[in-house]
Order: sequence, then C-alpha cells, then structure tokens
Amino acid sequence: MGIEIRLAKARGFCAGVERALNKVEEALKTGPFPVYVLHEIVHNETVVDGLRKRGVIFIDDPAEAQSGVLIFSAHGVSRAVEKQAAKPGVKVVDATCPIVKSLHRRMEEFAAAGKTIILFGRNGHREVEGLLGRVEVPVKVIESEAELEDFLQTADLSKPYACLSQTTLNAADVERMTSRLKAALPDVTAASEVCHATRERQAAVKELAKSCPVILVVGSARSSNTRRLYETALAQGVRAHLLGNAADFRPEWLKGVSRVGITSGASAPEELVRELCDRIHLTQKEE
Repeated sequence: MGIEIRLAKARGFCAGVERALNKVEEALKTGPFPVYVLHEIVHNETVVDGLRKRGVIFIDDPAEAQSGVLIFSAHGVSRAVEKQAAKPGVKVVDATCPIVKSLHRRMEEFAAAGKTIILFGRNGHREVEGLLGRVEVPVKVIESEAELEDFLQTADLSKPYACLSQTTLNAADVERMTSRLKAALPDVTAASEVCHATRERQAAVKELAKSCPVILVVGSARSSNTRRLYETALAQGVRAHLLGNAADFRPEWLKGVSRVGITSGASAPEELVRELCDRIHLTQKEE
C-alpha cells in the first residue's frame, strides 16, 4: 500500500498575493512597457522566475524605472519610496496587500496621536521596512518574547503605547506577547495580530499534525509565513521539512511512515504542491 497524502485545508496563495499577481498580469497585458516590480512581488522563487521570463524587470531602486509601469510588491513600501517612484512617464501601481495598507493607516494614526509605537516583527523584512517608513517617529521593533521582556524592564509606564504586528508571524507568539504587553503597560492600544490567512494556514498545519507524523511545507525559505508554517509543524512534535519545490524532496524523509501531510506558504503556487504529490507517488512506485 502506498503512502497516504493529506493536504492542508488552508494552504497556498492568500487573497493579498493573488491580488498582487493579478496587478502584474494586468500590466503585462496592457502596459505601458516595460513592466517593473520593486523588489520581489512575493517571496517565491518559482513565481518570480516565471514572471522574469515573461519580461518583468525586478528592481531594488525605484530610480531604475524611468518609463513604463512600476509595481509595488505585496509587502508595501515607505513614504520615501512612494515619493521616489512618482515621476513623469512612469505609471505607479500599488499592489500592497490591503491588510498591510490598513496597518500603514494604523501606524500613521498612532504616531499622530502621540503614542509610543511597538511593532512585533522581523527587522529587515520588507513589510516591516514599509511600516517603519510610514512615520517619522521612532518605532520599537520586537522580534521575540525575550526582547519584549528586555523592553519592559525599562519601559516608561507613564507613556501611552500602541502595538502592531507584522502580518506573517506565528499567531500564538503574537497572542502571548500582546497579552504580556497589556498586562505590563497601563496605557496601551493593542492592535497586534497576524492576518486571517496566516492564522488559517497555521491552524490547518496543527490539524494535519494530529494524523500525520511528517509534514512537508512547500515554499521559499525566505518567506516569513512559510517559515512560520514549518515552525508550527515542529512545535506540534512531528517531523517537518521545508522545501522550495519537488526537486528538494528526499524519499528518506518518509521512511517508516504511512501518511504525510503537505501544506504550502501563502506565496507558493498550487502547482508546486501538485508536483510534490506526483514526486512522492513516483518515488513509491520505484521502491
């Protein structure tokens, strides 16, 4: 009997990623040309390589686009980047995820209200860089519960605080840190939570782990939401592997098991999951 494959009920492209990719598709059809994308439209090598082959030019500096269309990635950008991109002869298309855009507005509102802003997130991540660039006040970025405890040791309890979160973190971590923050600070507006798509995908991995001793997570290792799925699987006590595509699969991962669970990051196309399933079936036939 071959190995049974169970797929996560919630996996793959989220609405924000689909929206961003649709913006690129529209630009490829209607122009004006050339079509530029600032940074990677989403964190997935297969998606980016496919678009590059179709003529999309990925750039890291908006100044490189002197004509055509310039598309902002789903992760969002700073105010400074928006100003740099606004120039004659260039059509700017904002493909920022609507949920991230809502965080931009909250960040700006909190700054205008004079609150000291705390952001749960990963330094250097595109989404975090965009959020920090929406305001001119200092923002405290906290990456872990340990960093939160360090911050609380010296926090000025007389100040009003506000807290936000990068959308692709581990939902349980954010909930714990938010609860700790609310318990420690007398005046804090807590608007920190991951997006619903992130929560759904992490919950689906937890459900898979109840019946699957091994979980394979398909997606880019540079994708925050994908890495959180991998970490979520490990936290359930199962064996987990993160792989970019079917070529990364190793048959020995499934030795001695009769069932495997598969999920994929919010920026990973469904074709990668299908290819992995085919690779597993082929490997089973060869044994």
